[in-house]
Amino acid sequence: MSRMKTFLLYFLGIVGFFILSLILEDALIGNMYKKMDGNIQDNAYAIVVEGVSGRATNVNGYMKFRLSNTSSAKQNNYYAKIDLYSKQGLLAVTKYVDIGEIEPGAYKDYNVKFKGTELKSYDISVISSSELPDKTNIIDIFGWEIDLSDVFGMDLTNATIFGVKLTDLFSWNGIKNTAVNGWRLFWGFASNIPWWGYAIGAGIILWTMPSKFLFGIFPF
Repeated sequence: MSRMKTFLLYFLGIVGFFILSLILEDALIGNMYKKMDGNIQDNAYAIVVEGVSGRATNVNGYMKFRLSNTSSAKQNNYYAKIDLYSKQGLLAVTKYVDIGEIEPGAYKDYNVKFKGTELKSYDISVISSSELPDKTNIIDIFGWEIDLSDVFGMDLTNATIFGVKLTDLFSWNGIKNTAVNGWRLFWGFASNIPWWGYAIGAGIILWTMPSKFLFGIFPF
């Protein structure tokens, strides 16, 4: 009986510690996010931006807002444009959120996450799809957008890795094609090495190994 009581106390202690850890973790993460200041830019469209709030840490953040259709017609082909500024007032990140379709008199709530260093303020507006920038040469790497036409002053729009353009590299097909082309290149190179080349290579390895030990793993 005493053993069961001891086990129950240990179990309750572990559960209590786990719950306390979650509460403290949520409180710590919540304190890391600081409120962002911002402005809603006027636009000539029937979609109104409301209820905007944003919070950010030193490396990421999120914004919440509502878009309302004030017209009597369905609205689509519009985007929410979010300009994010650093504490120095410099434009650091621009996000484009596809609004989708909003029925007449209806609204939609949005929660947008972003990454950036020391973001302090924002401007948010509504634009049409025709106002979107040309992103042909833009690649997205884990949330970071990189313009290949200007990478440290270099134009990498036509650069390739194993025959795959960088703009296609981070898609599933791009990764697959890169792996296939890389393997073909390796196999083509390896198959052109004559047998005596492998023999010489094996001899050099055996000569430089410690006496009576193969690769430091298998003694012989």
